[in-house]
Amino acid sequence: MTEAEVENELQNLKAQLALLQEEHAKTRNGWLWWLRNTGFMLTVFSVAVFAGVLMSHVEVSSNPIAISLIMMSLFMLAFGLWLMAWSIRRLWERMMWVAPRQ
Repeated sequence: MTEAEVENELQNLKAQLALLQEEHAKTRNGWLWWLRNTGFMLTVFSVAVFAGVLMSHVEVSSNPIAISLIMMSLFMLAFGLWLMAWSIRRLWERMMWVAPRQ
C-alpha cells in the first residue's frame, strides 16, 4: 500500500469512529431519558395508589388488600426514586467511570 492509500484508510477509519461515538452518545442519552421517565411514572403511580388507599373508607389495619396495596406502593416508590436517582447524568457518568473495562 502506498502512503496515500494508508492516509485515505486512516481518514475513513476516523470518520467511522466519529459516527460510532455519536451513535453511542445518542443511545446513552436515550437510555437515561427512559430510565428517568420510568422512575417518574412509578413514583407518581405509587403515590396515587397510596393516597387512594388512605382516602378510602376502609379500616386499613384490618384489610389485607389495603395492606398489600400500601406495601406495593411503598416498594414502587422506592424503586421509582432509585431509577430517578440513577438517571442523574453526573451519578451515571461516575458509575460508568468506576465500572471495570474489559
